[in-house]
Amino acid sequence: MFEVEVKYRVTDHTNIRDKLRELNAKFLEHTEETDVYFNSPVRDFAKTDEALRVRVYGDGTVVVTYKGPRIGNVSKTREEINVATNDLDNTLEILKRLGFREVARIVKRRDIYNYENFTVYLDTVEDLGNFVEVETMVNDKGLIDKAAEEVLRFGDKLGLSRDWVERRTYLELMLEKLGVNKP
Repeated sequence: MFEVEVKYRVTDHTNIRDKLRELNAKFLEHTEETDVYFNSPVRDFAKTDEALRVRVYGDGTVVVTYKGPRIGNVSKTREEINVATNDLDNTLEILKRLGFREVARIVKRRDIYNYENFTVYLDTVEDLGNFVEVETMVNDKGLIDKAAEEVLRFGDKLGLSRDWVERRTYLELMLEKLGVNKP
């Protein structure tokens, strides 16, 4: 599966939340997430455009995610592989013993909505600000460009300007803010 996602930087979520209500989008949940990003001991993920993330949800759920290189020019489309675990400490210890190096932690509060085949995330990211992510999933690489245009059109419908598109990941934004070279 491919996650086709467009992220927008916004000043706040009020207008977007109102538009979602007008459309009768379904509110799914509020989550708090901490993402711990790692770099590989055998290749530089900044150069290969990959990511390895351990996400901790507010309820204690832990998910390890490998993200492949971005595909496409507008969306942040990537192949993702996820594995759930119930033991954060041992998961982090395994990665560290294998030589993976923690490069950043991203903490965010997220409200999640669903509308038709779109998932909308209203994110408040500590030290970075407010963002809206609109995504859909496709199972065929050949459908990515079409899906990206559909995501952008839905963003237009929500009042999100294409000038607000932020192609950088939260990790890239955080490392830039901290003045750190990419992982």
